[in-house]
Formats: sequence, C-alpha cells, structure tokens
Amino acid sequence: MLDRLINIFFLFSLVFIFILSATAEDHLRIGIALILSLICAFLAFIMNWLTLDGLTSAVLFGLIAYGLGGILGAVVVLAFFISSSLLSKDMISEESLLDKKFRRDGLQVWSNGFWFALWVIIWFLTKQDAFLVAGVASMAFATADTWASEIGGHRLKGKTFLITNLKNVNPGTDGGISLIGSLASLLGAFFIGGIFWLIQPESGIRSFLLVSLIGFIGSFIDSWIGAKFQGLNFNEKLREIFAHQITYVDNNMVNWMASGSSSTLALLIFLILGY
Repeated sequence: MLDRLINIFFLFSLVFIFILSATAEDHLRIGIALILSLICAFLAFIMNWLTLDGLTSAVLFGLIAYGLGGILGAVVVLAFFISSSLLSKDMISEESLLDKKFRRDGLQVWSNGFWFALWVIIWFLTKQDAFLVAGVASMAFATADTWASEIGGHRLKGKTFLITNLKNVNPGTDGGISLIGSLASLLGAFFIGGIFWLIQPESGIRSFLLVSLIGFIGSFIDSWIGAKFQGLNFNEKLREIFAHQITYVDNNMVNWMASGSSSTLALLIFLILGY
C-alpha cells in the first residue's frame, strides 16, 4: 500500500514536470527513459529480481533517474542495482547462479531510491547542483550499505561488533559493524563517487570526496539506527491512522531514514562550504 502511494506521488510529480517545466529536449529524453525503464524493469522481473509492485516502482524510479537526471542519474542507479543484485546472497542461490531466491518489492525499491528521486526532481526544477550531489550521495550510501551487508555480513564474515556498545555479535546482526564490512562499505561509496566524478568531472575532487565520504558515513548511520530502532512498533494509536509499514521500523524504514539523513548531510555541507 505505502509503495503505491509513493508511486502515485512521483507519477504526479513527473506529469507536472512534463507539462509545465520540461523542454522539447526533456520530453524526448523522458520518452526514451520510459521505454528503457520498461525494458530493464521487465527483464529484472523475468529474472525474478523484482515483484510486480517492484516492477512498477522500478519503472518510475528509472524514469526519474534518466528522464530527469540524464546519463549521470541512469548510470549511478544501474551501478547500484546491478552490483547489489550480483552480490546479494538472497538474490542468487549459492548452489546455482541461475537459481534466484529473492525479489525486491516496491518498498525495497523506494527504501533506497526515494531520496535520490526526490533530490533529482528538485535539482531538475532548480538546477542547483547541491541537490544533485545530495541525490548521488544517497546512492553512494545505498551502495556502501549493501556492499557492507553482503560482503561483511554474509560473504567474508569476521569479528562483528554492535555499533552502540562495541560488544561482539553474530555477523548480520542489526547494528553490527566489522572491519571487512567497513572496507566493503568504503569501496562501495567510492565506487559511486568515482562514477560521479568520471561522468561529471567539472564537479571537482571536493564533490567526489563529499559524495564518497558521506556514503561511507551513511552506512554507520544506518547501523546506529538499526541497532537503536529496528524491530520497534510505535503506539497503537498511530497504527489506527497510518499504514503498518510506517509505524513498524523494519529494514526498509531503517534504510530510508539513513538515506535521508546522509543525503541531507551532504546537501548541508555542500551549501555551507560553498562547493
């Protein structure tokens, strides 16, 4: 239900932009983006990487990424999604690379993509680079967090400590951090930062470092939020008003909060330091 409300929000935003703000060149790119997003999302659905709701969300996400964000937006999103899918132990069985076990739904698409989509829309309307940097930083965080979880939590397990008190915990524990996971997080963040710098070199090394370091820091923010709040239920009164997904702090909610926090931090640093 919640993912469908988000889909409606972004769909109306796109319609508004297409009619009132986009140029003829933008119209052409948005049209191409729609076709490419449909093809990519449908292939992901056929490969069992997406549910039907996930397919709808992915089409809208891809439409915003390339239609409004251009080549940079499209490549950053594809780099995150493909690398995360290939690394995920839940998406690919250990017995066979062709045996898929897990499909992302709409909420999982938006838990990592909501802030990127929002910042790109604001950037498209304002042409202020700070919002584009914030959007790419959110993807740097998403990549860093996924690489840390999959490599440090499942692939190359090492000593894991709870971020709040540094006590030993099992790999994969909510809020757990490890040396291997932290190194994987750093590599994931700089992977996206490097793509940003490669495609848009005029952004400069400071923006590259800002995106990369915020992505890395964001993975620790995610661990702290996970340790403190994941699994909690809010007051029953709130659940009478809001959807269950909003009042229960699951992994999707943790990712969404950490992505918003880290990308907002990147935005503020960019504005304060006058990049």
